[in-house]
Amino acid sequence: MSDIPQLFRPLILRGIQTRNRVVISPMCQYSAHEGHMDDWHLVHLGRFALGGAGIIFTEATAVQKAGRITHGCPGLWCDSQIPFHAKVAQFALRNGAIPAIQLGHAGRKGGMQRPWYGNGPLNKADFERGDMPWIPVAPSEISVADGWPVPHALTTSEIKNLIED
Repeated sequence: MSDIPQLFRPLILRGIQTRNRVVISPMCQYSAHEGHMDDWHLVHLGRFALGGAGIIFTEATAVQKAGRITHGCPGLWCDSQIPFHAKVAQFALRNGAIPAIQLGHAGRKGGMQRPWYGNGPLNKADFERGDMPWIPVAPSEISVADGWPVPHALTTSEIKNLIED
């Protein structure tokens, strides 16, 4: 039997072998611009690859613009967002880590403030910063709470489109 603790032993998941079982879970950074990741993300995630993590997850990434949590969330709803995702993934791979992505959809909580601005619904101060509201989409027209926008209730075909995206 090996003296190496289980945490530091390789793991095979669907034919992909990790160098160990240290997994960096998704951590929302709210630092993307129009869904585009940038050097902040490369440094933030890259340091975990350099530090020896086996798998590194990017934060919640929206496949549709209306699915973002905040204006600072990364996305994959347009092709121009792909290159920086690829850059982060390639850096992780070159440094021994397996890149992974958390696909997310905010539902009725979409269109909220970044945490350092209050974590609530967008308001006039956010609009003045350029963070304009959007209508969130969800399974029903029930808002998060009083003062939050009422979401558009997705139709069956809209749900299918979301899944396809």
